[in-house]
Order: sequence, then C-alpha cells, then structure tokens
Amino acid sequence: MIIKRRKADIEYSKWLRKERKYTCERCYRKYQEGDGLWGLHTSHFYGRANESVRFDPENTDLLCFGDHQYFTSNPVEYVEWKRKRMGEKAFKLLTLRAHTPKKRDDKLILLWLQQKNKEV
Repeated sequence: MIIKRRKADIEYSKWLRKERKYTCERCYRKYQEGDGLWGLHTSHFYGRANESVRFDPENTDLLCFGDHQYFTSNPVEYVEWKRKRMGEKAFKLLTLRAHTPKKRDDKLILLWLQQKNKEV
C-alpha cells in the first residue's frame, strides 16, 4: 500500500526525528538522518486520516522499522505501551482529542513547524 504524504507530513516527520534525537522510543536504538525505509518511522497511534491528532506529538511515536511492524501486528500491546508511557490521564485526553473533529489546515501546521524548527 502506498501512503500519500503531504508536505506537512514530511516536514513534521523531519522535525520529530530531530526533536527525539533520531532514537527509537521503544528499543532506544539510535539512527542517523537518511537511514531510509529501514530506519525510523513516524507511527501514528490514532491513524493519519484523523486530522485532529495527525500532527500531535503525543499521538506520534518515533519507532524503528521492526518496532513499528511489531506494534502494527500487535495493536493491544501498542495500547498497553502507549498507556503506560503517557499515563492514564494523558492517554484519555489524547483519545478525546482524537475523537474531536478538526478541519485540515496544512498552512497552519507548516507555520507551526517553522517555529518549532527554530527552537530545535
């Protein structure tokens, strides 16, 4: 399956890798910029189609290819890992945000990312 990525997706993914120091958040293996398909993936806990949390740092995890595949095949374990990592209150708030409709606004996201990139 080919995933269509918008410019905002690409910029968000770059920012997330820098922000989280090119490290898998599950196994803590470090990667380098440009490692490609077998490197780090931006994993969306609530799918990318969900605009309300598509660019939410709490909804996205930086995972190596293997850990991303593992959680895709074992979604119950992804839920348990995410819940433990975030804490119950933050997890419930993320779920609430994910179920709150939001209109797509890539221009606003790109402006937000420009500001974030200045901070990193």
